[in-house]
Formats: sequence, structure tokens, C-alpha cells
Amino acid sequence: MEGLYFDKQEIEHIIISVIAISLGFAIVFAGINGLLSSPKEFLVFMVLSLVTVGSGFILHEMAHKLVAIYYGASARFIMWTKGLLLMLITSVFGVLFAAPGAVYIYSNKITKAENGIISIVGPLTNLLLVGFFIALSKVFPVVFHLSFIGEPLNVWAFGAKINLILALFNMIPAFPLDGSKVFAWNKMVWIGTILILLGLGAVLISPFIIVSWGMLLVIALIFSKLAFGGNQR
Repeated sequence: MEGLYFDKQEIEHIIISVIAISLGFAIVFAGINGLLSSPKEFLVFMVLSLVTVGSGFILHEMAHKLVAIYYGASARFIMWTKGLLLMLITSVFGVLFAAPGAVYIYSNKITKAENGIISIVGPLTNLLLVGFFIALSKVFPVVFHLSFIGEPLNVWAFGAKINLILALFNMIPAFPLDGSKVFAWNKMVWIGTILILLGLGAVLISPFIIVSWGMLLVIALIFSKLAFGGNQR
């Protein structure tokens, strides 16, 4: 197994992507009006997004990289410039297409099971962060009052919800999302993970998240079919 290594370009891609996805989330929640009318509050919210959203995104991707290396593959994070720009553009309209980049794995020897395990560790990392942020919200609550958010913002509770959403999104079984590889590897593992995530979502966010996730599942499957022919690799 080769060691965990980051070259200068990969580090630059990671930093840019983390800042971009945090900015995208901040724009979605604050809106352009919030950005223009309360720039200082927006900057505070941007920092909060870096801590909660940015950490969830990069730890998710690094989990993929670490396990891929464990299985003898080469892996590196590569930023998608077009995906990053699309993400920022859609965020202005209140929708976040969170695809600033991903870990690319290079190996001819990765089995379906190994690929499934490499894929599921990302969402599981987000699930661990859900627990971590919930614990922080109980032990060390941090609350901000921001004019563009109608109620007091519990930072750690916000982080838990966002990481749960990231995990649910990535577990959709549509290529190229993680869920497609997990589903191809072990359907029972996929079902068990989804039930846990949706159960937590119903408690932490709203029971309606089950319906929302189902609608997103259908949209993602249609998009995957049109864009990739439904292929799962």
C-alpha cells in the first residue's frame, strides 16, 4: 500500500473546491439579497459553512482516497472546473448542484466489493460527522442570529443536517454517485444504510425528507440514464 500523498496541484484543487462548495451553500441559504444587504453576516455564515459543509465534503472525499490507497490503488482529488462553475451559478437560483470535484481512482485490480467499500466510506464519514455535530450541539452549542435566516442558527445542528443531506444525496444509486457502486456491490448494505439515513433525516429534519429523497432519486436515475446510459462502473 502506497502512502497518503498530496501534490501541490491536488492541494490547490482541494482548497478551491472546499471554498467553492462552502460559498455555494452560503449563497443558497442567504440569497443574493442577504449577500448584498448584510455582507458582514454573509461572511460569518461563509465561515460557518467552511466548518460544517466544507469539512463534510473534504473528509468524505479523503475517506474515498484513503481506502482506495489501502486497496493498492492510486487516488487523487481532481477539481471539475465546469462542475464548480455550474454549482456557483445554480446556487444563485437557490439550487446547489454540489459537484466541484471528486477523487479519481486508478487501478486495474479493484474488485466490485472493494469498489463498493471505497464508495460507502464517503457517506459513512458524513454519518459520523452527523453524530459528532449533534454531540457538539448538546455539549457546546453555538448560536448565531443572522438577518437572512428567520430563526436562531445552531451551528452544529446545521452541520449535522447538512452532512446528513450530503450522505443521502451520495447514496442515490445512480451513476456516478457512490450509491451506484454500493448498490452494485451489496444491495442489503445499501438498503440498510438508506434506512438509517432516512430515519435520521425524518427525526433531525422532517419526515417529508423521505418524499423529497424519493423525488430526487427519480430525477437522478433519469439524468444518469440520459448522461451515462445508466452504466455503473
